[in-house]
Parts: sequence; structure tokens; C-alpha cells
Amino acid sequence: MNRVILNIVLILLVIGLGSAGCAKSTVPQKTEVADLTFSEDLSQYNPKVEVTNTNSGEASNEVVQNEALESQFDISDQLDALLDSMRVGNDSVRMMDGYTILVYSGNNGTEAGRVRNRLFDIVPDMTARYSYKLPTYFVKVGQFFQQVEAQPLYRKIRAYYPTASIVPDKFPIEEK
Repeated sequence: MNRVILNIVLILLVIGLGSAGCAKSTVPQKTEVADLTFSEDLSQYNPKVEVTNTNSGEASNEVVQNEALESQFDISDQLDALLDSMRVGNDSVRMMDGYTILVYSGNNGTEAGRVRNRLFDIVPDMTARYSYKLPTYFVKVGQFFQQVEAQPLYRKIRAYYPTASIVPDKFPIEEK
């Protein structure tokens, strides 16, 4: 008997909370209206400009030649030296950061060769790079500046090689 009463009370409590949750919520509203009619006359602070008309009614199209200004704060020599040093520093950089698609990584050289040859069929317009760093063989394809650029090719390769992934890599900068 106690259990039946407890179940009825519980059902009524759930129904009451459900109906309270479904009731329209009221949002308090502001009843004050702001007065935005304030204005101030600032014309007394405006600068006074006297207009002098030298040509009475005639428009002049005369071009006045200006001379170059000599500045005591001229830093063009220092800026040129800085740009030259940056140019020399950039010439020593031979590698660029980017992303590539790693299709195969493992100890089997024969399998790495098969994957590389299969990539020629999957993406004939791109060259698959085959490398060996003791004790692992790597097969990579593509050179991209950003990871997003690699996504279309990655999806295409992923259909054939589910273990492929986009990895950061360094590429040699080609000189022209």
C-alpha cells in the first residue's frame, strides 16, 4: 500500500514539474523611457577661419610646385641596411616548413616500393617520394603550405590507404 501511494506521489510530482517547465517564462521588462533630447552647442569651440578671395570670381588652375622636405628623423639609410641584412639572412634559408601526406611508413622496403608504384596510378600528376631513414621506409606525396590544402588529395588517397595521414615536413626551396 505504501508503495502505491509513493508511486502516485512520484507521478504527480513528475507531472507538476513537467507542467511548470512547459509554462511560459516571463522576462522582466523595463518600463523606464530614457530621455535622449539632450543637446549642446559646441560652435563656440570651432576654429574661426577667414576666407580671403584674391581672385574676385575667377577660378585658378595654377599648379604650385613643392620642394621635398628635409627631415631630421630620416631613417632610410638604416632601413636599407636592415632590409639588406634580412635579404642576406633569407638567402641562407634552404628549407621551408609545410605539410605532406605520409602514405606508408614501415620496415618493409618491397612494400614501400609497391605503395609508391600504386600511387603513380592513383595520382599520376604527382610524384611520390620514397625515402629511407634507418630502419624505416617512408612514402610521401605532395607538398603543401597549409594542412587545409592537402585535404582533397588526402581524401582521395585515404580511399586506397586508410592509414595515410597528413604530417608536417620540410621541403627544399628551389632557386630560379
